[in-house]
Amino acid sequence: MKIALVIERMDLHRGGRERSTAQVAETLARRGHEMTILCEQSSWQAPGVAVRQLGRRGASRLDQLKGFVAGVREQIAGGDHDIVHATLPIPGANVYQLRGGTVPAQREANLARRTGLSRRLAEWGGRFNALRKYRMQLEAEVMADPGVLCLAVSQMVAAEIERYYGRTENVRVVYNAVDAPDPESPQRAEWRAKLRGRLGLDEHAVAFLTVATNFELKGVAEAIEVFARWYRSAGRSAEARLVVVGRESPGSFAALAARHGVGDEVVFVAPTDDIFQWYAAADAVVLLSWYDPCSRVILEALCWHLPAITTTRNGAAERLGYGAGVVIESPRDVDAAAAAFDKLSDFEARTRMSACCRDVAADCGIDRHIDGLLDAYEDCLSASRTDPRPADEG
Repeated sequence: MKIALVIERMDLHRGGRERSTAQVAETLARRGHEMTILCEQSSWQAPGVAVRQLGRRGASRLDQLKGFVAGVREQIAGGDHDIVHATLPIPGANVYQLRGGTVPAQREANLARRTGLSRRLAEWGGRFNALRKYRMQLEAEVMADPGVLCLAVSQMVAAEIERYYGRTENVRVVYNAVDAPDPESPQRAEWRAKLRGRLGLDEHAVAFLTVATNFELKGVAEAIEVFARWYRSAGRSAEARLVVVGRESPGSFAALAARHGVGDEVVFVAPTDDIFQWYAAADAVVLLSWYDPCSRVILEALCWHLPAITTTRNGAAERLGYGAGVVIESPRDVDAAAAAFDKLSDFEARTRMSACCRDVAADCGIDRHIDGLLDAYEDCLSASRTDPRPADEG
C-alpha cells in the first residue's frame, strides 16, 4: 500500500504528535508499505520512509499554512498514493486523524484555564485570530465530507466531533499508542539509581514526574501548587521530588515553586531523548491537563507500569481504568489532586496500581495502533471502490 502521512513539521522535539507520526511511519515501512511524509520542513529521516519537504510559502503563519495546504492538495491531485492520512484538516485526504483534537475544543480549553480579565482578553482576541478561523474553516469542510474517515484518538475526541459537528458516521476511535522499551530491562535499575542519586532520593522517597511541551496547557503550575500543598501537609523534609521535564524556560514556574516553599523539591529538566530514564527514576506520573486528546506521557507511563494522575480532559484517562491510576475532574480540583498525590505516595497503593498497569499496557503498544490504522485504511479503499459517485464529483 502507498501511504502518505501529512504533518506540518517533522521535528520530534516539538511534541507527541511528531513522535507518533515518526513511529507510525517507521512501523508501516517495516511492514512493507511504501511510506511518504508530506511536511513543510523536517529534521528527521528513517529507513524506508521518504520525507517530502514542501517548504514554507508566505511570511505569516496563516500564509504558510495556506501555502502548505495548497501544496499538499497538489500532491494529492497527482494520485500517487492509495491513502492520504492527514493529521490536520486537509480537504481531499482520505483520513483525518485528530491527534490534536478538534479546533473548537482547543479553543474552549484555552479559555477554560483562564479566569477574570485574562479570559475576557482571550475571548476578545479570539475574534481576530485569523489562523484559528482558517483552521476551523478547514476542519468544517473536512467534517462535511462523509467520505473522509475521521480517526479520533480517544472517545473524548469522538464525542467532540459529534458535539461540534453533529457527525457520528465514518468516525472511528483508534487510541494513540507508544513504542516503549522493555520495562523489565536490567538498565531500568541502573537508570533509576543514577537519576535518583542526582535527585538526592533513596528508595523510601517518592518521585513524581511531569513531562510536557506546553507547561500551561499540561497543568504544570497546578501540579506545583498541589505538590506543595501535599508536601507541607505530609510534614516532609526532603523525601519527595516533583520532576518537570520540558523545553519551556522554567523561570516563572521555578519562582512559583519557591513561593510555595518547594523551590528545592521541584526540579526542572531539559528535554531529553532518554525520557524512559526519567520514567525509571519516577514512582508516579502527574499530568494535570487542561486539554489533551490522548497523552503519550500517560501511555508511556502505563507501558512502564507507572501509576498516573491525570484529568478527565485528557483522553488517555480512558486507559487508566481498572485501577491503573487516579483521574480527577479538573486541574482546579485541588482537594482531589492532593488526595491523589497522597494516595500515590503510598508504596502499597502504587504496587497495586502498577499491577493494573501491566494488565492494560499491552493494549497501548504501537503494533495494536498500526493494526487499527490498517483496518481503517482497508475500509477507506473498499468504500472508494464501491463509491457510486461520478469521478468529477469525488
